[in-house]
Formats: sequence, C-alpha cells, structure tokens
Amino acid sequence: MHQIKQLYSIFFIFTIVSGLNLHAQTTIKGRVQDADTKEPLAFATLVVNDNKNSFRTDIDGRFTINYPDKINQLSVSYVCYESQIIIPNQSEKNQLILLKKKTIQLNEVNIYPGENPAFRIIRNVLKNKDLNNPEKQKPFSYTAYNKFIVSANTDSLPIKKTETIDSSLIKINTFFQKQYLFIMESVTERKFYPPSTNNEKVIAAKVSGLNNPFATLLMTQIQSFSFYKEMITISDKNYLNPISNGSLNSYSFLLEDTLYQGNDSIFLISFKPKKHTNFDGLKGLLYINTNKWAVQSVIAEPASEQTGAAVKIQQNYSFINNRQWFPTQLNTTIYFKEAALNKLGIYGESRSYLKNIVLNDTILKRNFSRDEVEIETNASNKDALFWNSYRIDSLTIKDIRTYQIIDSIGKAAHFDRKINTFLALTNNTIPFHFIDFPIDRIINFNEYEGFRLGLGIQTNDKLCKHFNFGGYVAYGFKDKGMKYSSNFVWHINLKHEMDLKLKYSNDVAESAGFSFDEQNKITNNDYRSVLVQQMDLVEKSEAILSWRMLRYFKTFISFNDQHKTVTNNYQYATQGSNISLLMSDFYFTEAAVGFKFIYKEKFTKYNNVRISMGSKFPVLWFQYTHGFNDVFNGQYYYNKYDVKLKKVFTIKKLGTTTIVASTGFIDSAIPYSNLYNGNGSYRQIAIYSSNSFATMRMNEFLSNQYAALYFTHSFKNLLFKIKTFAPEIVIASNLVYGSLNNESQHKNSSIKTLEKGYFESGLLLNNLLNTAYYGIGVGVFYRYGAYALEKPINNFSFRYSITFPF
Repeated sequence: MHQIKQLYSIFFIFTIVSGLNLHAQTTIKGRVQDADTKEPLAFATLVVNDNKNSFRTDIDGRFTINYPDKINQLSVSYVCYESQIIIPNQSEKNQLILLKKKTIQLNEVNIYPGENPAFRIIRNVLKNKDLNNPEKQKPFSYTAYNKFIVSANTDSLPIKKTETIDSSLIKINTFFQKQYLFIMESVTERKFYPPSTNNEKVIAAKVSGLNNPFATLLMTQIQSFSFYKEMITISDKNYLNPISNGSLNSYSFLLEDTLYQGNDSIFLISFKPKKHTNFDGLKGLLYINTNKWAVQSVIAEPASEQTGAAVKIQQNYSFINNRQWFPTQLNTTIYFKEAALNKLGIYGESRSYLKNIVLNDTILKRNFSRDEVEIETNASNKDALFWNSYRIDSLTIKDIRTYQIIDSIGKAAHFDRKINTFLALTNNTIPFHFIDFPIDRIINFNEYEGFRLGLGIQTNDKLCKHFNFGGYVAYGFKDKGMKYSSNFVWHINLKHEMDLKLKYSNDVAESAGFSFDEQNKITNNDYRSVLVQQMDLVEKSEAILSWRMLRYFKTFISFNDQHKTVTNNYQYATQGSNISLLMSDFYFTEAAVGFKFIYKEKFTKYNNVRISMGSKFPVLWFQYTHGFNDVFNGQYYYNKYDVKLKKVFTIKKLGTTTIVASTGFIDSAIPYSNLYNGNGSYRQIAIYSSNSFATMRMNEFLSNQYAALYFTHSFKNLLFKIKTFAPEIVIASNLVYGSLNNESQHKNSSIKTLEKGYFESGLLLNNLLNTAYYGIGVGVFYRYGAYALEKPINNFSFRYSITFPF
C-alpha cells in the first residue's frame, strides 16, 4: 500500500512538473512577407527577446517558434529591408509580419582591416563543395511533390476607397482573388547514381484544363537540382556559380550577418558580379552553415536584366541523417515580361518539396534505362486519397476553384486536342484524327525549284500503333516539275525503336550533295537547302531497317536502287569496248550500314514516344555505302565512307564553342552525282547557314575524298552589353582539303579541286534585334589562301542571321 502511494505521489509530481513546463512553453506561428508585393520572404531572421539564438522563416516565408519561456518580442530582419520589433499577439494563431524595403541605400563602400571576411567563408565552402554535393556522393532516391501556378500581379491596381474606382479593375481584382490563371501538380520519384546516371518518373500529374500530363515535365527542368555545379541552369540558360572554382575573381561577396543555430553558426553572405566584369552571373544571398561549411539556403537571380522572362530561384537544404546536406525545397518564380493581361504582369510560381530522401540506397547502375524522365501511363488517374498523402498543404478554395473553372474551359475549348497538336507540331506534323500532315511538305523553297507547294499525308498511331503509311505530291514553280513519293513503315519493336521502312520516290536531290540526317535544322541555323542550285532528277526505291542498338547507338541498314538524271550539260565519260561513252543519266544500286552514337544521350519518354534531351558528350555519325555493278540496275562498283563528329562545350566566362569535323572517301571513279561538291553556301548577301562555306560558290569544287573542319565560338553577350542591348558576338573559321581522282572523265563542267586547302573566317553579330522568340543579326565572311579570288570584294560574303532562344 505504501508503494502504491509512492507511485501516485511520483505520478502527481511528474504531472505537475509537466504541466508547468507546458504552461511555460510558447508557440508562435506566422509568415513574413514583403509589405508591398506580399511576396513571402524566405530565410528572414527572427530573434526572441534579444536572445542569442535565432530562428528563420522557411522557403515560403513561414515560421514556427517553440520557446521555453514567454515571448515578449520578436526582432525581425531581412537583407535590404527595414528591421522591425514585433510584440506578438497571443490570440492570433498565425502572425503576419510585413517588412518594407529600404527606400534609401548608400553606394556600396566596404573597408576591411584585412582580407574580406566573406572570402574565408567562401574558400571553406569551395574546399568542401564536393563533400556537400549530393550528386558527388552516394546513390540516393527521393519523392517530390511539385506545384506550379500562373497568375497576374494585382498589387499595382489603383483600387483605393478615396478615389473613383474603375469597375473593370474591380472585376480583375475580384477574379484573381478567387482563382489563378493556371495550376498544375505532380509527384515524381527520382533515383540517382553518381556521377550522372539519373531517372525521374512522373507517377502523378494533375493539370488544369488538361488530361495530358506532358506539361508537368516543365517543372522538372526549370532550375538545377543542386547549387554546387560549376554552371547553374535557370530556365534553360547557364550562369557561372558564385561558389565555382575561381569565383572569388569574378564575384563580390559581403558578410551581411551572422546567425546562430544550436552549436552551429550561419553566415549570411550577399553576392553579385564584380564591377567592370561581363559574364552570365547571378546575384543573391547565401546562407552558409559551419557544419561542413555547407550551403543551407540560397536565393539567386540573374544579375543582368533578361529578355522574355525574369527568374528567381530559392533552395533550402537539410542535414539528412546527420551525414549529408540535401535539398528539401526548390522554389522558382518567373515573371513573363512579354505577356500581359490588361497591362498586368503575368508570373508563375513553382514549388518543389522533396521527402522520403534515402541516402546510399540499394540502387544498381545496371537497373537504369536510357530514359532520364518518363511519365507513367496512369499518371493522370490518381484519386484524392493519393494526392492528399503527398501534398504539403490541402488545396485552398482558390486552388479548387481554378481546377474547376479551367477544367470546364479546357473541356469546352478542347485544350487536350490543342496540346496534342502542339506536340505534333514540334515533330513537324499537323494532326487530324488518324492522319498527320507533314509541315515541310506544304511549302518550301530552293534556288532550283523556286517555291515548292505540295501535300503530304501520313497515318499515325490512332489508326495503328504498329503500321504507318503515306506519301506526298509536290510541284516546283521554277523547274515546272511534279514530284511524288509513297512509303510504308512497320514498327517491329517499339521498345528498341525497330522500324522497317519501304519507300518509293520520284523527286529531285542536290547533285553531289551529302548530309547526315539531323533534326531541328532550323534551330541549328541550317538553311543551306534554300540556296541549292544544281539538282538531279532521282527515281528511287529503298528499304531501311533501323533500331536502337545497345544504349547509345541508333543503327540502320538500307538497300536502294536509283536512277539519276542530270539537269544541266554535264556528261560523264566511260570507256566502252572501242569508244568513249558520254552519259548524262546514271543507275546506282547501293547497300549501306551506319549509326549515330551519342554517349549518355538522355531521353524523355511518354506513351512509347522518346524525345532526345541531348548529351554533353560528342555526337558521332558513321555510314558505309557499297555500290554494286550488275545488281539490279547498278552500273558502278565502289565503297564510300562518311564520318562526322560534333562537339559543343561551354567555357566559363568565355561562351560556347562548337566544333564539327567531317570526312568522306570514295575508292572508285563514279559520276558527279554521288561525289562531294564542297558544301558551299555562297551568296553576296544571304542567310547564315552553319557548318557550310559561306564564301564558296555552290558546286564550285568537286572531290571523291575530303576532310573539313568547322569552328564556331559564341561569346554570347560577354564582350559587349549596354543595359538591354546585348548582341551575341560569334567568330567562325572553316577549312577543307580534298582531291579528285578521275577529273578527266567529267565533261562540260568547270571542275576545281581542293588539294591546296580552302580557308574562310567570319564574324557574326547576332541578336541586334532581339525578342523573346527570335533574334536577327548580321555578319561577314572572308575567303583567303590558295583559292582566294582576284578581286577582293568577291572574297566577301555578307550574312544576316536568325537565331532562336530554345
């Protein structure tokens, strides 16, 4: 009995003490925002009762303070804002704290007794950056919830009680108080194996107005996952990282404040490019934790004004399992400068929350496919229970209303049909039910045909996933010729992209022209086909089997039989039994094998469709062609080898260099039509076409073997910039050597060869006229060396350029 009383006494005392502790504990929640824009202020500092320990808002400006004593006051501060002392209202569940920007800022004058103290901190960060970079350590996996909204900034609306109010402004303000313009959410699962093997799978997607989840891929591509890379990607543009090697020579750093978190200190350091430097840099704030000298938080945006859109990023890191700093939230705000609604600025906000972070996961490299990003087929069919298990907060009334209104509009306006049309347009087609119309078959232009009008039809997957067939007809108004073609495609294996294509065509082709099949010719500034003057009539039957071999090889084998007829006075001399024969039409029968190899090429996969995301490694093309004599109609026996290598790389603070090397070799004498014409693209004034000779006349040279090198370096806007005027300066140099082993057999044609080497160099000023969608510039090229022309003016070629920001 005595023991029971003792237990009751202990329990009573424990209860009283616990109650006292609970009574003394104070909890305050709230949010810190910009007083004017209402933008949340990430990582603002809150100090309780002048205590040494401080608290910080999260990346969304929210804070939760659990304090063992009564909170009498909060000191709230943020860089470039006026500090405030707040007396908390204990009756309010959520405190709203508004800070005003400083209206007067003196010019920056920093006087240090010795070395800038921020430099020592940044040096420690640089020394430990590989240890703190999760992509340089063990494999990991995580799940991310992503949310993206688009709305309009109504803060500038002049709605005040003391003035006459425009009813339209009231309607606009009411609209945006109730809903957004757009909202989408996704849940992604990511696995990573250092240093670069990656897979990100969209397992859930919800897009206002759409059932198609493809748009959610945008949220995974806006900013770099980690702030430790040498170059930081923001909205598809690369910027020099302030904590990259050599950044102390490029950036100014200032220690703004020192905060305390337990036994660790947090240094708040502002950064921006040094004066009188010109590179693609960032400005913002770094929060450096003395625990491993790691980035705990960062706020960054481009240091110079951008065309099209202004972007600001925020990242927050947590110390996972007391061993590795890891990003746990990534925010991006985009201000669309070229878009406006009733003169109101349009902006987008992306929020990504990372959880279920597993370090040193049992991830095996061999289990990764070549698809870096993929969308599950049922991603759009997740129920509310699934979504609520991943959302950080429940959907607000504003969120729900946006989904309801935009979904109803999207259904009525057939948004899904339009997004499918957009995706088809990126693949050069206009879809209509189960038929696609290739865009490049509708209208075209070249110097030989003039304007070419036509119509192409191709069935798509809606009719059959395993078979497609179609064809085209076209008419050239200058050559007054009708062209036509038909084809059949059997998709033998979708997983390995194995296709068998049978094709018949009666068309024209450039005489002595050869190129590897490259996509996106317009965005690569490949306009040479417009300038082609000399073409052959070609009737051709061919079969092509292509497939994805191993991981990075796209391979093909083909067989064709073709009849080529020249359209000028050219004749080819061959030795008959007793006489020399002059011919102007030729029969070729060929078998070919080739591949395109891109090491670590990455893909986005959706519904068995793969879109290449490129690679940082070189691209290699190879093709071997064998010509048959007396097989079908073939008249010529030869072996032909073609190789091309392309590499694009970025040099910090110097821009981007592109090198293209190509070579070809034919071991036997054959007619002009299947040789190499030098790849010229000359006009006195013409559009610039990359990887061709701007000063070389069309069909000026002829070779059966050649080696060419094209060098281009873009300084971007690193050499010249005046506020918003920032032309892209590009230098280029090209050279080619070649030879011809049967020159005497080519009749009625001016034949020149390239044994002495052909050289040209040029200068381009791109983006003199610059918009968010394209840029227009000018340039000049000069021809020199053994093949320079007698009159100096004839060695010049003047160019105008068209570039795209994507």
